[in-house]
Amino acid sequence: MNASDIKWITSGNLEHDPFYFSIPEKLDKFGYCIDMSGYGEGKTDKAQLCILDTAIRKEEPNILVICPDGCKESWYLSLLKGVGLDFKFVNAAHGAVTFFSPETSNLMLLDEKVLAEGEGSSFDPIRKSGILWDLVIIDGSGAEDGMIPSLYTENFGMKTDKLLIFAPYPSEYTTPPDGLRDIVKALLNDSEKARSIDTYEIDADVMEFTMASPLMNCPRDDSETGKVRIERYAFDAAEIPQNLRVDDQGGRYTNGGNVFEEYNLPEKNIYQKTVFTRSDAETLKNRDKKLAKFLEVIDDIMNSEDKTAIVYFRSDATVNYIEKVLSAIYYDKTGSMIYLEKAFFDIRGLKQWYETEPSRRIKVILTNDRLSENIGIYDPITHIINYELPDNPVELQQRYMRRGVSAAASRPEFIIFLDDNKLFDSRVLGKALIGNLYKAFRINVPSENILFSIDGIEEMLADMITDIKYVADYTGAVGSSFDIISKFRSDYNVPAARNLTTAAKTHDYAQRKLLTLAKELGVADMVTDKEIDKPAMTAKITEKVKEIRSGYAYFDKEMAIKTVPRGIVKNSEFRQFAGYLDGNPFNLGLNNARNELKKAVEGTTEFAYIKDAIMQIPDTLKPAVLYNIWIYWHKTLGIGGSYAEFIKAYNEGVI
Repeated sequence: MNASDIKWITSGNLEHDPFYFSIPEKLDKFGYCIDMSGYGEGKTDKAQLCILDTAIRKEEPNILVICPDGCKESWYLSLLKGVGLDFKFVNAAHGAVTFFSPETSNLMLLDEKVLAEGEGSSFDPIRKSGILWDLVIIDGSGAEDGMIPSLYTENFGMKTDKLLIFAPYPSEYTTPPDGLRDIVKALLNDSEKARSIDTYEIDADVMEFTMASPLMNCPRDDSETGKVRIERYAFDAAEIPQNLRVDDQGGRYTNGGNVFEEYNLPEKNIYQKTVFTRSDAETLKNRDKKLAKFLEVIDDIMNSEDKTAIVYFRSDATVNYIEKVLSAIYYDKTGSMIYLEKAFFDIRGLKQWYETEPSRRIKVILTNDRLSENIGIYDPITHIINYELPDNPVELQQRYMRRGVSAAASRPEFIIFLDDNKLFDSRVLGKALIGNLYKAFRINVPSENILFSIDGIEEMLADMITDIKYVADYTGAVGSSFDIISKFRSDYNVPAARNLTTAAKTHDYAQRKLLTLAKELGVADMVTDKEIDKPAMTAKITEKVKEIRSGYAYFDKEMAIKTVPRGIVKNSEFRQFAGYLDGNPFNLGLNNARNELKKAVEGTTEFAYIKDAIMQIPDTLKPAVLYNIWIYWHKTLGIGGSYAEFIKAYNEGVI
């Protein structure tokens, strides 16, 4: 075994995906690559390949990863526990950069908001140093409002030899992501290569794989739609009387599914306790029918040997509620649960846990959308549970695509709760969520959305169109309609900024929404008459949903939904590239190294001796190589103990 083999080791969870392996080659050829795969799927694996490639080629590499504020901790953990290299985290705190020299190796993770601070920021010494980065990775996929090109064109002030951009799923869904061109031109050191970005169209053809373009749009799945499981529950109407409902003026609860946030029920005095006893949890479960249904689902996971669930929330109140319930019921298994809001900000503690107790399996991860960007958990996710639904289809799809590692090995069950009362989850899904359908896809750039894998979505869409038309017609015909306006605002989570305080304003808003949604679904001609032929409209929407499910969808310039077939991604050039993959140096090196490491420990339960070979590797790369050897030996082959024990054995000359 020699250094050229060992140095190719990457984390044992890395997917050997031709799309991923094509990115370093695109960086070599064009100097930049823009990955528009919609939701950032597989981005940490893609980043690992490019980071390790750069670290291998240069003994003292300068690598910078830039991400939005909401996912900086998760990126840090993903880099530390995925690549095995400790990136220096640069935030807005004074003195965040305590030592810096462009002549040494620099591995840095930058919170994007620091770029907005300009002169005098913690990043200013680096910006003024004149450093030339070997690789810059910009993660825009988690940007809720799209990327802000000016942060890079005006505030960045540095150049890079290679640039990888994970493009955003823009909330400005009617605007093509042309600002990405300006970022490439501003950052790429080779100006001739940078100018080439103007020759490539950002359109539906990007779905077709080709090595002749620096653009790519290759989703993780292309064979079937997601697997959605509906869990139904119902409250006895007498248990939630209208007079106990929280006043609308107090800030109507918008996420669905937490009866104690929406109603002043007698058990609320227990709900508000800081800690629950087992008896408290049982009392709450008896009243809260959704909690009871959730515990049925989670009990199977908590008592399994091979299942891990990630549970999504939108409100702090609800996630705290569920954490307290689970802690009371599974008091002897709290080590199998993790609440990312607490764990992520204790990076040292989580790192120590992972290094010293690697055999402890996490079974339940509680999180919100912001913290789960890259969850850094090495057990494959088998269940994705939506305890609370978002009101944006983009966030729903992002939840589906964040599956932890070994994602290709299994398709997790995507669980949605629906109440028969149509007050909680059913309201959010059937009105607020699909009422924002125009955020589900991008203009010109095809993608998919798990929303359309839900059984019965056709009827929900038809019901929504009918409901919005009623509101638009009613408010257009009367002078005042407070009850209708109030219900419309709360049902569809209409932001206060819309200022729907009068019938006229509500009519204009509802009419625009109606026409936009109808155009997208191809039924615009059916909503102009006084009455809707609902059976005919439902049939037409059903055909549109069937079309969407058959491929990848996008908005054309008229905001109508168009689709491209799934087979267009894995075209003849992709098959040719995939065939060449056996000889690709990344793939070949990974396979050779794994085979050598496997042979080194065959017939033993101890670590093999590798120190002589490791000594041949540049110092910058040694931590990554050692860490990933441990991941492979321990996680894949079941050899040895914790990472801390592994390093101790290495330092003592045992390994």
